[in-house]
Amino acid sequence: MKILHIISEKPPVKSGFSRTVGKLKEELIKLGHEVDVLSIQDCIAKTFGEMKIVLQSGNVKRILKNGDYNIVNIHGHTPTFSERFLVISKLMGKKVVYTFHYPVDVFKPLGTIYNVLFNKILVRFADAVVFTSKSYYERLHAPVRKYLVPWGVDSGMFSGKRIPHDDYRLLFVGQMRPYKGLNVLFRAVQGLDATLNIVGDGPFRAKYEQFAKRLNLCNVHFYGNVEDDMLREFYLSSDVLVLPSVRANEAFGLVTLEAASAGCAVVASDLPGVRDVVREFGVLVRPNDVKSLKEALIALKNEDVRRKYVNKGFKVVAKYSWRKVAEDYVKIYQDILSNNMGILR
Repeated sequence: MKILHIISEKPPVKSGFSRTVGKLKEELIKLGHEVDVLSIQDCIAKTFGEMKIVLQSGNVKRILKNGDYNIVNIHGHTPTFSERFLVISKLMGKKVVYTFHYPVDVFKPLGTIYNVLFNKILVRFADAVVFTSKSYYERLHAPVRKYLVPWGVDSGMFSGKRIPHDDYRLLFVGQMRPYKGLNVLFRAVQGLDATLNIVGDGPFRAKYEQFAKRLNLCNVHFYGNVEDDMLREFYLSSDVLVLPSVRANEAFGLVTLEAASAGCAVVASDLPGVRDVVREFGVLVRPNDVKSLKEALIALKNEDVRRKYVNKGFKVVAKYSWRKVAEDYVKIYQDILSNNMGILR
């Protein structure tokens, strides 16, 4: 098959979106398929804080028109981008799969209206919708075929011999965006005998660094974006991975699986999608709740307590495989091309 993925961010951008499409492309190619990926970088767009506004479709529409693709796989929501090409692709007569990553959870009430329009109208332009979590799978009631395919983890990339250290080490991995909840995490580590390492970059990094200084957090260190080999070292030398996100933009949490495969305990916000992954092996805390997050971090400082969660994590990550993700997507594409109405769960 010849497959086109359209997603807001692609490698070498460092983000969850980028990693998912990068790993999916890699595995689909191994299975013998031809895969192209287009992103906002292929359009004419402007960025305003967290919002990317696509002004013109640039090369994407031309490639869509001229490319002989069996399947076009749109990833969203990214307003003005993903739904634009969902509609365009369908009007061009393409077979379209829509991968639902998360709902729009900003600029209310506009974001809420946008979600309603998607669920009631725009989703009908897709031949199938793929969800990464049961929470969101169960929320869509439109008459469209839907599938549940959780993301995977490359355990071999991040597992290995633990790196010994004397201090209690916490780790955050992600983009510097408001929905990631770093302000909550910084308040939670105030007065805590622990080191917090921050891996990742983004438009709000300077603000987070200033906020950490205002709180006099000498135990917080920023490292920016790092390559996977260095990220692996961070995981192997950390005790707890913290994902303190405060909005539904965090809809899966790839880093929680990566950290678990390296032997880290995991603390994450109790959000739809995230809880589907983490509740089997990690600690869930109320979003935007400094007190409950601090209590979880204090409890996990006890090595015996932490070890129980680490052991659970090793068992759970064995169920997640990028190869299986790719194989499931191939089945979905084949269903669409053959008009098979079977549902993959």
